[in-house]
Amino acid sequence: MRLSFKPAHAVILLAGMTVCVVIVAVLLLLQDLKTRELDRSRQETHSLTQLFLRQTEHSFESADLVLQGVQERLQTTYGRQFSLDSEQIYLLLNTRAHALNATGNLFVVDDRGGVVNGSDRDKDIGVNVASQAYYKAFAGAADPGLFIDRPRQNQAKGLWTLNMARRIGGKNDEFRGVIVVSLQIANLEQLFSHVKLEYDRPISIYMEDGTLVASSPHRENLLGTLAPELSRELLPQTGGEIKMIAHQSGDGVASVYSMGRLKNFPFLVSVMNDEDMALASWRETSVPIALGAVLMLIAIVTVAGFLMRELEREEKMAAALNEAHVRYHHTIDSVMDAIVGIDSQQNILLFNPAAEKMFQMHAKDVMGKSLDLLLPNTMRHSHQRHVDNFSESDGVSRAMAPQLNIMGRRSDGTEFPIESSISKTMIGGKSQMTAVLRDVTQRRRAEADLHQLNAQLRELSSSLQDVREQERSRISRELHDDLGQQLTGLKLELAWLSSRIKEGRELPLDRVTDMKRMLDVAITSVRRISTDLRPLILDDLGFAEAVEWHVAEVAKRSHLKIVLNLPAHELVNDDARATALFRIVQESLTNILRHAQAHNVHVSLSSNGESLCLRIQDDGIGMPEKIRVGGIGLVSMRERVNALGGEFRISTAFDSEIHPGVLIEVMLPLKAHKEEVVL
Repeated sequence: MRLSFKPAHAVILLAGMTVCVVIVAVLLLLQDLKTRELDRSRQETHSLTQLFLRQTEHSFESADLVLQGVQERLQTTYGRQFSLDSEQIYLLLNTRAHALNATGNLFVVDDRGGVVNGSDRDKDIGVNVASQAYYKAFAGAADPGLFIDRPRQNQAKGLWTLNMARRIGGKNDEFRGVIVVSLQIANLEQLFSHVKLEYDRPISIYMEDGTLVASSPHRENLLGTLAPELSRELLPQTGGEIKMIAHQSGDGVASVYSMGRLKNFPFLVSVMNDEDMALASWRETSVPIALGAVLMLIAIVTVAGFLMRELEREEKMAAALNEAHVRYHHTIDSVMDAIVGIDSQQNILLFNPAAEKMFQMHAKDVMGKSLDLLLPNTMRHSHQRHVDNFSESDGVSRAMAPQLNIMGRRSDGTEFPIESSISKTMIGGKSQMTAVLRDVTQRRRAEADLHQLNAQLRELSSSLQDVREQERSRISRELHDDLGQQLTGLKLELAWLSSRIKEGRELPLDRVTDMKRMLDVAITSVRRISTDLRPLILDDLGFAEAVEWHVAEVAKRSHLKIVLNLPAHELVNDDARATALFRIVQESLTNILRHAQAHNVHVSLSSNGESLCLRIQDDGIGMPEKIRVGGIGLVSMRERVNALGGEFRISTAFDSEIHPGVLIEVMLPLKAHKEEVVL
């Protein structure tokens, strides 16, 4: 039947509509990408603000804890016996100043306002600060707690500092002086540089009235003044609260800030969201999209012109279409993805060989039957609804709900996840839909494994940070409470001995003996602290001797019978492998002592010429699956092995001599492994 209008006109109309659709779709796509990029940037800025809030809170908490510690020591009976300018007080200040991690120093002001002592003796000793706000806040008044001064600039050196102070009380709580921690603004600003960002975001710390305390990049001319970008009525009012604040400067430049308030200190932290920089990747993406759209439009126009010419040769086109139909079926049969075609009643019209393999069904057994044959019972109703909606829509193709769990069913009843895209066409006035299916079982499993691994890494990172902080605190306590007190007592004894010698008086032998004992105890403490950090025998004698020493120490303080066999110890010839293998042996023996209830342990190190094999086997009660998969100690050992390009395995041990327990195996390549870490 001939058409009532020229086919060329239909082609022109269709090409014009397609061009309009492409243009509108590209514009909508670019706008959607821009909106998504801005939202992502703001979410990232919000997360950075939370991070810097915690970091800043921690810095001020650390400084205040140092102040409180010194305050408590000076207000004790023992601390009050020393004058504020004494050597003992200097030692206390110098020791506690190390906890500030080079961000500031400590100094003491007496009741007359004079700086009489400090962790750095070369700074400001003898200066009178009675006019300073932190001195006036405490002089002649009860203890108001922590006082935080405004940022000030040293007139001589030009350095900006922020002073935090607490009152020092005497025996009857009379005013004795002030302990002050002076934080350098430059060091506070350096805290922000440890976080590597995709692009620079200006970061600032303010006092609660809007006074600028620190910023990155540094703003020298604005420090100690009210920041122009802040509006009092828009600032966060409660601790931990974060707000997005828009500011427009006098020159018309608009900026967006993410601002939060510290929970325990009167400070604000802001991170600027540079939307122009955030859209850099969007601009890079827009160019190829726009270019692709232009090429597509050119292709559409070209194809339209081609069709207009070809419509004049109707017979040749019919032959070409028949040939294309044959090629289409050959292509359908040869593609790797499963292809299923259905009519409007969802009866199967097309079932290619890949679909036969996926569903384990023959095409002759499913042709003409309902699509329900390929679906689980639980999904038939919902899938029917999705297909009906698509059939009634104006769209010609789409992905079938990729966010949903679409399932298929094989001939044996096995259900499996699939990924589907569907297209629609009209043939002979009837709607026909074609679905391209892909089995995503392996991908889903890989995604789940990756998610679990990421969770383990996050947990490991957090735990390692906690362990690091605990270890630092323990070492600090031991250095101060144990070694520091011993050395201080020894110093006092030496001062007494010196005075006796100068006076020509007789030296009591028992006092000298006590001094020797104190020195021995101090030396023992130093050796214990050093050994806890890193066994010196590992550097001095090597891996085998270090392991033998540690095994002997474990056996000495436990009931374990440990058999050690290290025939391949000479192949451990670099520090990275030696440290990793020693720490794995150390962690494994610690876990066995704590949890395994074992009596025998066998530790061996062998080589097959290509790799080193470390085996640690016990005869304990075994290990629960939860700990085996996600235990922090095991994750740490696994990460040490992965960093060296090795393989870590843990399993149940079955041996004729050792009862069922746990077997840990570590395989390290003998060839050096290099790993690049991208931060």
